[in-house]
Amino acid sequence: MINPFVIYGYSGPQWFCDRESELSSLIESFDNHRYLLLYSMRRLGKTGLIHHFHHTLSERKKVIPIYLDVQHTNSDQEFVSQLITQTISKIEKSQTGLLNRIQTLFSSLRPTISFDPFTNLPTVELQIKEPKQVQLTLDIFFEMLGKLNNHFQISIDEFQQIANYSSPSFIDAAIRGNIHKIKNTHFLFSGSQRHLLLNLFSNSKKPFFNMVDQLQLKTLDHQIYADFIQNHFTNHKQKIDASIVEDILTWTRSHTYHTQYFCNRLFAQGHKKIIPQHIEKIKREILYTFEPNYLQLRATNSPVQWKLLTAIAKEESVTNISSRDFLSRYQLAQSSAHQAMNVLLEKEILYEVRQKDKNIIIIYDPFFSRWLQEI
Repeated sequence: MINPFVIYGYSGPQWFCDRESELSSLIESFDNHRYLLLYSMRRLGKTGLIHHFHHTLSERKKVIPIYLDVQHTNSDQEFVSQLITQTISKIEKSQTGLLNRIQTLFSSLRPTISFDPFTNLPTVELQIKEPKQVQLTLDIFFEMLGKLNNHFQISIDEFQQIANYSSPSFIDAAIRGNIHKIKNTHFLFSGSQRHLLLNLFSNSKKPFFNMVDQLQLKTLDHQIYADFIQNHFTNHKQKIDASIVEDILTWTRSHTYHTQYFCNRLFAQGHKKIIPQHIEKIKREILYTFEPNYLQLRATNSPVQWKLLTAIAKEESVTNISSRDFLSRYQLAQSSAHQAMNVLLEKEILYEVRQKDKNIIIIYDPFFSRWLQEI
């Protein structure tokens, strides 16, 4: 029996919950050739939405969706090689002689083409050593795409990684230089490090300033997600009351990955009728599973940072970290608390979100927050 609560990857529309409004925005941006920045907290379902978007587009003739995750690239050379590799793997079968054309077009960069022994898909490596070669390579690449009788949707996930390269990146400038020339290619940029992404797209000194629409992915609609969970349990003859689903969503803060993970473990138990004791057992198992990670966090953060984390977890969220009541309740000094907060926000252990017209500070990982509440 397939567990309907998918944790990793995309398994098809039947296992995908909602995001109808966001999907409509993605399709509308594609149809009208407007580029888009999609951003969210980590593990909120951003990548799954992109694959769902691509699944929808793949039903159209002549549309080729291309996805690449550049999180683990460390240079412009690696970025460009991955972009070309992912594109070729998608179009190589329908384009006779494409690999020979690649070798000819990029001959000055001494291309090396190899094949994955498991998938038999090609991988391309180019000898890019200078910034001007980045521009030249992408000029040639996009000119090649522009001559093909297809429409391409290119989604670049974790795009903020280019800001972390040890050498300054010219990727955004190189793409920007081609973006108006290629009428058959649409771009979606996405990522999870908000401050880096917004600097790339909202900074007037950057190439992509005012070039894209922006869409922030938030938690799923509470009732829609509750119905999705209850229906999947019920359809597999596991009875679960609405009050128990509500408890799960509250405990996981409706965060997609954490909710899916919880329900995945619960579904695997195979109970014909799920009762509160089953839920409490899963909670204990989850906290025990991830405890080594949290103990490591304790070892790598200062006593003040740890004290602040515990305080915010106990409160669930904090609006004003300078509040006299908050500081007094947890015996924190204002200056050290602010310093600790800034470090923890930078590390993305804490996260600032907009909720009901005000900014609040929360623990990024809902399971970590629940673990802190127990100690």
